[in-house]
Amino acid sequence: MLEAEGHCLVDADPEAVIVDDPAMAVAQAARVPVVVLTSVAAVRDALDAMRAGAFGYILLPLQPREAGMAVVRAIEWWRARAGAPTSNDELRTLAEVELEHIGRTLRQCKGNRAEAARRLGIGRNTLWRKLNETEQQARRRE
Repeated sequence: MLEAEGHCLVDADPEAVIVDDPAMAVAQAARVPVVVLTSVAAVRDALDAMRAGAFGYILLPLQPREAGMAVVRAIEWWRARAGAPTSNDELRTLAEVELEHIGRTLRQCKGNRAEAARRLGIGRNTLWRKLNETEQQARRRE
């Protein structure tokens, strides 16, 4: 998924790291921005990793483009901490902002689409359609 979004996966000297082990996240957080992959049952461990320096976490299963957005935000956060320029000044499309907001709301609702639609103020069918359109767009890019 990350390669399809234009990210380069490397073994040495990465700009950001995605791990599924909160302890590993804490160990690497001093040298690189870290995003923790976690299940709902292990969110508490991911939050502990964030308190110890990790950038954030992503709930599994992944939503389309979620990992890529998390990596970009982690890198920008890291650069901002170091005083380096970020791409925050770049304009994003309304669709990108909307998808990010939908993803964040779904995570807060622990994947419950009916609850997410209610919080977003849209119907469940509209939410389903928006997620389906995003998934189709991602497939076309592959």
